[in-house]
Amino acid sequence: MVDAAVAVVDEGGPDALSVRAVAGRLGLNPNALYTYVPSRAALEKVVVERVLGESDRGLLAGQAERWRQRIASYAGSLRAALLTHPGAARLLMTAPMDGPNALQVGEGLMGALVDAGLSDDDAARACYSIIVQVLGAVALEVAETDGRPPLAPEADRVAGRREALTGFDAECWPHTAAAIDVMAQWISTEQFDWSLARLLDGLAGAAAVRRTGRDRAP
Repeated sequence: MVDAAVAVVDEGGPDALSVRAVAGRLGLNPNALYTYVPSRAALEKVVVERVLGESDRGLLAGQAERWRQRIASYAGSLRAALLTHPGAARLLMTAPMDGPNALQVGEGLMGALVDAGLSDDDAARACYSIIVQVLGAVALEVAETDGRPPLAPEADRVAGRREALTGFDAECWPHTAAAIDVMAQWISTEQFDWSLARLLDGLAGAAAVRRTGRDRAP
């Protein structure tokens, strides 16, 4: 059933997902599925859980001093899983992320952030920021495609963006014209890694301030 639900989203996008569509793919009457998934919302949840399960959550474990590498490696793994199922990217913004896989991701991210030196409260806020960064980046990347896997190679998609960005009047839009090559790569792995690194820089700075405050406390 879960395989069929993911296949429906892969082929038709998130709007195609329904109990009827999944049942039809399995050659069943929709009533046969209601015992397992009573609604579309329940289907969304199982698709999200499956995609999260395809990311390598084990990357979040490891030595405390390697917290940045753990988070960056996992974020890359989650992005890869979402780009494998681009239609599911939108579901992660709407479906409840409270299944076992989702909880394990959150726990792992917060654990790494606590290892960085953040408080539990700040680790929770930072966890949300990282998830927003990953989902937002993937959503914008997928938005420039038809949303069906497999996506065209990254290099081809970047080249297509570069071609679409030609023709800006440098006198009217000097900064845009000067940055076209970089803007063409906004959907690239390089841009994803750069953005995540700057976010982690900020979190590392916040953790350092917290440590300094603790060290100076009477």
